[in-house]
Amino acid sequence: MINRHLSYILFGIFLLLIMIIVYLVYITTNINNTTTNNIQNSDKVCMTISEFNNFKKVNSPVNKIDTEDTIERDRKVLDDDLFPPLNRGDTKSHTNLSNSINKRLLYINTQETGDTFRLVAYVSSTSDTRDSGNNNWKLFARQKDRHSSEFYMIPTDNTNDLKISINNDNVVGNNLRDIYDIPQQISFNSPLLNSDPYNVVEVPKADLARSADYI
Repeated sequence: MINRHLSYILFGIFLLLIMIIVYLVYITTNINNTTTNNIQNSDKVCMTISEFNNFKKVNSPVNKIDTEDTIERDRKVLDDDLFPPLNRGDTKSHTNLSNSINKRLLYINTQETGDTFRLVAYVSSTSDTRDSGNNNWKLFARQKDRHSSEFYMIPTDNTNDLKISINNDNVVGNNLRDIYDIPQQISFNSPLLNSDPYNVVEVPKADLARSADYI
């Protein structure tokens, strides 16, 4: 009788061990499957911080700037009779904006300037006396930084290679400092220019938001 009870107890213990082993195998298998699925999902939708930063850097509009396109656009404005004779903003902002329009991006960085000189106005003398440029000039400018601009003039006659830097020393009255605030008349104090005022006609600026084809 005692042997029979002992057999029942041992059999129960054996069944309990089998159940525990089966349960542990089930738990281990389920955890492995979950981990595998998480890894696969991570490969599809997640990346490390360094990978994300590199992805953001490579795909940033700032790092896709191609100033050669802007320079080529400036050349066409000056030399191509069929290209719209429109002015633009500083090089970096213009190129950022053109990239954003073409690539349908929203981020445009305007904190820095890397501008190149561009034609901003035509300047003509009101005097009958001929100056060193035959009274007709092209005014070029670039945005040096966020607070100042640089200017120079050359004659409209392309055979005359004279170039005059415009600064506070040779401008009378209103100083020419801001590319976005050019007066309609300028007087100069220079032996190369007349003392009478010069009329200034600004080159119209392109509206890139409506003229993407001109970029």
